[in-house]
Amino acid sequence: MKLEGKVALVTGAAHGQGASHARYLAAEGAKIAALDICADIPPIYPLGTRQELAALVAELRADGAEAIAIEADVRSSQQIEAAVGLTVAELGGLDVLCNNAGVCIVEAVDEISDDSLDAMVDVNLKGVFNTIRFVAPVMKAQRWGKIINTTSAAAQNALPYISAYCAAKAGVLVATQSWARELAEWEINVNSVSPGTIFSGMTTGLADQLGLEVEDAYQQFMSQQVFKGERGKVQKEDISRMVVYLASEDARMITGQNYAVDAGWSIT
Repeated sequence: MKLEGKVALVTGAAHGQGASHARYLAAEGAKIAALDICADIPPIYPLGTRQELAALVAELRADGAEAIAIEADVRSSQQIEAAVGLTVAELGGLDVLCNNAGVCIVEAVDEISDDSLDAMVDVNLKGVFNTIRFVAPVMKAQRWGKIINTTSAAAQNALPYISAYCAAKAGVLVATQSWARELAEWEINVNSVSPGTIFSGMTTGLADQLGLEVEDAYQQFMSQQVFKGERGKVQKEDISRMVVYLASEDARMITGQNYAVDAGWSIT
């Protein structure tokens, strides 16, 4: 197994991509700290729940993995500092950080509310800063670490009505390159993954905001991609396989890069 004995912290892990990443990392031998806010952030669509997080950890343990659940808000530096400390104390270290937590909302730029703007920036951008600022000292001390940040195809191909989301994800994209250069001295790899449209809680939430049926919204979002029909349906497992690759020593010479797993969206 590629990650035998390694410890991975996954944010936004209660469901969707985060839960998938946790499963794939655990299948390769990693111990998992599954972190989620387990609460909603108005006016965003419903997020992961405490029950989903507990079920994920129970599933991982049943499959033989060592795993813990952590309820924490990536927007809070105090909560994330405590979460990193708990991960190290309970699992014996911290080798892989998977920054997956993210939210989106559809609003015209002249209609976006303070709450919406705060959520977009604080979860999608500040939240990534918060995890890295407390994980970096642990990885520096051991002179090894893998950091994988989730950006978005929308970070490079901006779409209307989600400008705050696009801007925050673009910020993560550029920051990833900066962190890769900054942390190279300690042999820490920092990369990002840009998913295309995935059928997920975010898709359902955005469909509700747009007043569309979920399948109609999904097809509309997929129209940006090169592959069409079934071939263009990006699965969360596609992203998880890339996360595992970047977390492993197979990618030891790769840092500061962004990987678009988006059925060709990024080249349109």
